[in-house]
Amino acid sequence: MTKSNSQPHPKTKDRLLLAALHAFGQRDYDGVSTREIAEEAEANISAISYHFGGKQELYLATVTYLADKLHAGIVDQFSQIEQIAKEATPNQCASMLCQFLGHFLEHMLLGEVGMHAPGIIFREQNQPTAAFDILYEKLLEPMHCILATLVARYRGKAPTDQDVIIMTHALLGQTIIFRLGRTTLLRRLNQSAYIPSVIQQFKTQLSSYTLSVLNSTPDNLV
Repeated sequence: MTKSNSQPHPKTKDRLLLAALHAFGQRDYDGVSTREIAEEAEANISAISYHFGGKQELYLATVTYLADKLHAGIVDQFSQIEQIAKEATPNQCASMLCQFLGHFLEHMLLGEVGMHAPGIIFREQNQPTAAFDILYEKLLEPMHCILATLVARYRGKAPTDQDVIIMTHALLGQTIIFRLGRTTLLRRLNQSAYIPSVIQQFKTQLSSYTLSVLNSTPDNLV
């Protein structure tokens, strides 16, 4: 065996990860075969065992790849928020929160990774496996915590306050529904795909709803 054949082949490995992301994003784990992943990646099926070990290891590697890619798309905003959140005014916190949610929405709707993320994330939320721990530690918890910092600052509470955590979760949920409920909304809009002007409408609505939630009280929620 030559040296080039004995070393990992990044291009093949990346193709396998992208093919697996597409497959696992569309169907349950049991409904995906390693053969179809290899065929879509234009790789020999033995490449899966070479690079990953087996189907389960490939799935976990795919979820890691997904979490890393989604995190990479928002890490700059994480850093910015961490630098100024402690000294930011409530209005600045609200503005940063709206900007982040709008950016994350675009990331989920337009990116290749984001297109397949909801299928995996939603499945892991409902039937968690070892992959959920990867999603939670690499993406979900960091995002939840950084947004809770902004919500807490605006509301004058601690980031670990139960009301703050629940409110943060609600704000994230209003963003994700545009991806999870995409088929319904596109049919209602008589469109085949989201267009830039409509995505801008989403972002405007998100900002409006976010400010309403931030300013809500138990009395005006009932």
